[in-house]
Amino acid sequence: MEKIRILIAEDHKLIRETWTFILNSDSRFSVVAACSDSAEAVELAEVKKPDVILMDINMMPLNGFEATAKFAIVSPDSKVIGLSFYSEMLFVKKMFAAGAKGYVTKNSGREEMYAAILAVHNNQLFVCDEIKSQGFDMNVQPEETDPAYVESLTNKEIQISHCIRAGLRSKEIADKMNISIKTVEVHRHNILRKLHVKNSVSLVNVMNSKNGYVRYSL
Repeated sequence: MEKIRILIAEDHKLIRETWTFILNSDSRFSVVAACSDSAEAVELAEVKKPDVILMDINMMPLNGFEATAKFAIVSPDSKVIGLSFYSEMLFVKKMFAAGAKGYVTKNSGREEMYAAILAVHNNQLFVCDEIKSQGFDMNVQPEETDPAYVESLTNKEIQISHCIRAGLRSKEIADKMNISIKTVEVHRHNILRKLHVKNSVSLVNVMNSKNGYVRYSL
């Protein structure tokens, strides 16, 4: 049986090396490349043409959404699995909208990662149990006219959105991220504009929503 060839794009060295070791220890898989830079990941995908790409959504210089869209151009047969600490519906849906076929949080174990890789390699969609427990339904038909998930958030905006959902105020976010309150407010404005919502309450509702703009195909 031919091994499933995998590219890992993850900026945390320990996580990257751990998954490389775990996957290479299984006779079904072969990690053909691993990197900490999303632009390099796109270049590697174009050269290596991996079967599956494990893509961290919070990376530089491209975030996971942007990189996933580029994978569809440089290596269209590669199946992308979003890999993240974030379990909010907003980020899950945005990864699927960008072209990902699966989403696994970093709370997932080895067997769940195996299941994700095997599923997407066999042209199936996959989300981990942590996402399923929140009511995410891959069978729900998307509203194609809903623009809420069209534009990609930047890495900083992703982090701030996560903080807003956690109930942090601008000063608390500024302290946590070591940036000015004014910078936080600018990011808040851009987040609301991109997601077409009027305030933080609406933003949290969007992040928690089971519905929304999800564009995918196998």
